[in-house]
Amino acid sequence: MSSVDHRTASDRIRFARAYAAQRLPWFGPALFRCRIIVTERTEVASIDLSYNVYWNPAAVAEIWASNPEEIDALKEIGFLWIHEISHRLRQHAERRESLLTKRPVDPRTWNIAADFEINDNPWPGLTMPAVYPGMLPGKFGFANGRLAEEYLTMVEGAEHDFALLPDEGSGVHGEAREWETGDVQDISDLDTELIRRKVADEMKKAGPSAIPASWRSWSESVLTSKTNWRRSLSHRMSVAIHQGIGSRIDYSFARPSRRQAVYHPILAPSLRGDRTARIAIVVDTSGSIGSASLKRSLAEVAGVVRTFRYPVTIIPCDNRTFEPVRVVAAEEAYRIQSLPGGGLTDMRAGIAEAQKLRPKPDVILVLTDGFTPYPKERLAVPVVFGILLEENSVVADVPRPPQPPFGPRSVLLIRPD
Repeated sequence: MSSVDHRTASDRIRFARAYAAQRLPWFGPALFRCRIIVTERTEVASIDLSYNVYWNPAAVAEIWASNPEEIDALKEIGFLWIHEISHRLRQHAERRESLLTKRPVDPRTWNIAADFEINDNPWPGLTMPAVYPGMLPGKFGFANGRLAEEYLTMVEGAEHDFALLPDEGSGVHGEAREWETGDVQDISDLDTELIRRKVADEMKKAGPSAIPASWRSWSESVLTSKTNWRRSLSHRMSVAIHQGIGSRIDYSFARPSRRQAVYHPILAPSLRGDRTARIAIVVDTSGSIGSASLKRSLAEVAGVVRTFRYPVTIIPCDNRTFEPVRVVAAEEAYRIQSLPGGGLTDMRAGIAEAQKLRPKPDVILVLTDGFTPYPKERLAVPVVFGILLEENSVVADVPRPPQPPFGPRSVLLIRPD
């Protein structure tokens, strides 16, 4: 397809976004945070984890041609806009990831269940595209207003022959697709949460009469949610990692600055050094750690890899250490079926082993149930203790590292989802 057709498609997509934001202004913070990417590699429209929305120009042209009035085409493309960002606002990719710690979940089947969750509420002024009809739970005898997890069970147990939907990308199921390339933006987990809160706050201002019940429930849960311990863990590790990287880089005249032309004739130095994060994770594999707790630990390992996008070194430990395991991608953590251990508990052995790694780690994360002897002195390498709580845990009774030498920001209580 020619670049002119791409440009025409892009103009129509932007026009439809403005129309959708005018009709449903509470979605504006999410709509205008998206980057538009026109590509034939996606089937209709899709979204990734960072609010990059991919559009097939042929699909846009077909929707436009199938509607005699321009306003009708805007209604249909606007519907697709709201549909795609709803997947990210509802955190469908993260929710599938949570399910994966318990059982396999096919990404395309999850896509169907996620579509059921967000298609059962009609929006005034928007229309589902006639040439690309979406999945409606009522068509298959399912009730409206259920969550994707419930619809997933229904779909898996149904006798219906569900036609495969167009794949809507990693923003729905968490698995990167081949078209998710190009001039894409990268949005942090914190920015993603801020977008969700802004949309939820705008829905609250709009009043209950304008917002469907399921979205009112969603907005209330977002605005009243407690401290996100995953974000807290990410922040505490980020501080240690940045300090570690900062100690390894400095300005050097060995290579000219990229902005040398600006400073000419003065010779400006450039920032040089190793900027790769070094992360060690000591995983408690003692006899008090069951298979469910171990899966939770490995899920946290996957979360660390996904958040920081650097490899990590796992050190299995009960009261002694075992062969380190290097994890490069989050999916590798989920594939680990077991780790050696099963004896008594002493995480000090794992911490000591982590400090011996070369190159030296920037931060050591210890994942344990807390029932372990702790170091009595502050260590040269920053240590963050992630203590895995159970559903019935009494927080006051959970052992923690001594304070001092460790401060309260060195300890994070990890609650079960």
